[in-house]
Amino acid sequence: MPSIIRILCGIASAALLGWGLATIDDVSDARWLTILGMAWLLLLLATYLPLPNMPQFSRSLIRIAIVFATVLAIVSVQLIRIQVVQQDAIAYRSAQTDDGDAIANPRVVLTPLENQRGEIMDRDGVAIAATMEQDGNYYRSWPNDATSYVAGYHSPFLFGSSGLELTYADVLTGQAGNNPISRLFNNLLHQPQQGSDITLTLDTDLQESAQAMLGDQNGAVVVVDVDTGDIVVMASSPAYDPNQLFTTSPTANADAQAYWDTLIEDTDAPLVTRANLGLYTPGSTFKTITAAIAIELGYADPDSVYTDDGELVIDGRVLEGQNRPDVSQTQWTLREGIMWSLNIVLAQVGLQIGGDEFWLMAQRFGFGQDVPFDLPVSQSQLASDRSFLDSSNAVADTGFGQGEIQVSPLHMAVITAGFANDGAMMEPRLVDQIVSPDGSVTGSPPVETWLTPISPETATQVEAMMIDTVNAGSVQAAQVPGYLVGGKTGTAETGVETPHSWFIGFIGPQEGEPRYAVAAVLEFGGSGLTGPVSIGRDMLAQTMESPPPSD
Repeated sequence: MPSIIRILCGIASAALLGWGLATIDDVSDARWLTILGMAWLLLLLATYLPLPNMPQFSRSLIRIAIVFATVLAIVSVQLIRIQVVQQDAIAYRSAQTDDGDAIANPRVVLTPLENQRGEIMDRDGVAIAATMEQDGNYYRSWPNDATSYVAGYHSPFLFGSSGLELTYADVLTGQAGNNPISRLFNNLLHQPQQGSDITLTLDTDLQESAQAMLGDQNGAVVVVDVDTGDIVVMASSPAYDPNQLFTTSPTANADAQAYWDTLIEDTDAPLVTRANLGLYTPGSTFKTITAAIAIELGYADPDSVYTDDGELVIDGRVLEGQNRPDVSQTQWTLREGIMWSLNIVLAQVGLQIGGDEFWLMAQRFGFGQDVPFDLPVSQSQLASDRSFLDSSNAVADTGFGQGEIQVSPLHMAVITAGFANDGAMMEPRLVDQIVSPDGSVTGSPPVETWLTPISPETATQVEAMMIDTVNAGSVQAAQVPGYLVGGKTGTAETGVETPHSWFIGFIGPQEGEPRYAVAAVLEFGGSGLTGPVSIGRDMLAQTMESPPPSD
């Protein structure tokens, strides 16, 4: 057999085995055995030697030895698959007897309590998720109701983990983020691991304040650092208590299961953290985005004039306008349209943009994209489908924040921060540092720009219009003495009598650049001029007055 064919057979055998090992989750045992068989045949062809001018007995002996060697090689690959690639799946395999009893690896069952799980702390070192030792076992607790659900639940004997407890499970359990040599020896000797701690950008005092302001109202508050994307507050209501989901043994699950059932059956869905997983029609807060798109594309500037006499006819539909501070005035600038939240003005701006450019520009703001974050974030949408924007009425409704728009509070806070940051939307950061058991920092997610949908010039004009809205427009209630504040409210129709209500805004020194941005939403909260404004204003003021994070 030509040597080139043997080489190709060897490469094909290695590639087939490599593919099988790399796609282990998608390859069944039966398919894997087929892969092994095919790889073995290719390996036989690759190792075939002509052996000329050699006695028959010697040739046969050598070829038998080669066959055994190839079989040993294939068996070695199978052992690697079982002992390395599939070790977790085998170790954690469980089954149920005919009597309903669970069968599992007893060593693995005890492991969650033997490992010292790393703690999750706020930016000042205040524990959000703590680990306590008792009788050689380690127990998880979440000391503060206002921050506990941000960490997520950890229920090793029943429900698994969620939130940061899941995202950073390897770090918290000591399987990553610490000394790799110590980790290797602990694994080889079956010694308990000590996990690394995680420090967040969250501020517990401010989080407690936001939670108190939400009270028993469903909604969310997000405060973000304009320059870094650090999430200072991420409050959601309703929430849940992860302490009631943690059990100390597989036989003590009844109470946790009962609490879980109440969470699942609750129509308010407390397991859905509104700040990152909630999706809401943004209402008039979206007018800032419409204005930014129109300015960026050259269709308008803050002084562009539009007619608003209370009605606008679009393809036979009469759109009625509201909020005009002077009903005798019929000509309004874009700036005034933002200041007084004039639907008819922003509907006309939306029609100038058109469906195609609206769709494309919205993607530049992150609509239809995954927000890079330490927790899952529901994907915002401009519309359920591009074809929705083929209708002029749909484009007009989108222009003033209705239509089919859906956006998460976290995403809206990041967009608002972008207006105050020369158009740069930073990647939101919740995890600040990973600290190993020896106290060294082994990881720190970088401060990075996520998207830059508009130019600094456009962002400055939108920022100025939001400041005018607070200083002399419809949101003067958001003013904070001694500080520069910009903002916009939103009243989002929901199909029922009471709408959702929004406030987005930013704050900074009177003579300086904005430092923090906020997005606050209340489900069925009525007019955006009520609850969300006071919540957003007070959170911005408290954040400015809060002491900086400790080193």
